[in-house]
Amino acid sequence: MKYWETDQSIPLTWRDVACGYWWRYPNPHSQHVFSVDMLDTRVEGDKLYARRLIMKTNPLPSWGKHFFAARRVAVIEEVVVDRGKKELVWYTRNIGLARFMATVERVTLYPGEETRTSEIQTNLNGIQTTMAGTQSTMAETQTTMAETQTTMPDTQTSVRKQCWIESSILGFRSAINKFGVDRYKKNCGPATMGMQMVIEEKLARDQVVRLGLSEASNPCSCEAKVAQCEARVAQCEAKAGHCEARLGQGHKAQLSEASSGQIYEAVKRSLCDSTQKIT
Repeated sequence: MKYWETDQSIPLTWRDVACGYWWRYPNPHSQHVFSVDMLDTRVEGDKLYARRLIMKTNPLPSWGKHFFAARRVAVIEEVVVDRGKKELVWYTRNIGLARFMATVERVTLYPGEETRTSEIQTNLNGIQTTMAGTQSTMAETQTTMAETQTTMPDTQTSVRKQCWIESSILGFRSAINKFGVDRYKKNCGPATMGMQMVIEEKLARDQVVRLGLSEASNPCSCEAKVAQCEARVAQCEAKAGHCEARLGQGHKAQLSEASSGQIYEAVKRSLCDSTQKIT
């Protein structure tokens, strides 16, 4: 059996990453995942238990195709979410091609601040041991460190990945175990990156919706704005008609005044000059 582990981190809060666990497929770095189906879920106290069936299409090496021709592998994934402890652990094990290469993976998500808090506590214990005579100074140091721990934001999630690989093919066991570990080392980093990418995209979409910037996701607002525009256009048309009516009335009044003045002048000239005809 081969064993390997690694520690990674995601620059997001544990809450966001724990929620993002359920969205991590599909993503650009896990295109070998064919389907995901939920088998069962249950809640016990502060813990959520779930089990999923995942179909993967990991290609076999050229020498492995002589043993099996299957291209899809069934994987069982079991997850435990502990809200009180702020810890999410999932286990995956393949139930297909298990004789060729049985793989068990354990991934633990926990707040990254726990690591820093433990380091601070370790350093503090060392200082207490070496400076036992300065109790007042140590008390001030403890107070300062406690305030630092209180104000330190939970903005990072630690990811610990562990895998166990074992083959039952006699004569090829070592080669298959090495192949499995090497492939896991190659894929575990991109898998974490793909999960982070999906979570960040989902959080960005949620933020846009909360701010009301996505009109496509809210057709009612679009219809309301169209109605408002139509009402404004109608108001403008009514004002334009009113203005045209007022202009027309003023033009007619000017014409009537001009006509009255011409008749008055013609009558006046005819009275003064008997030869002048009224036209």
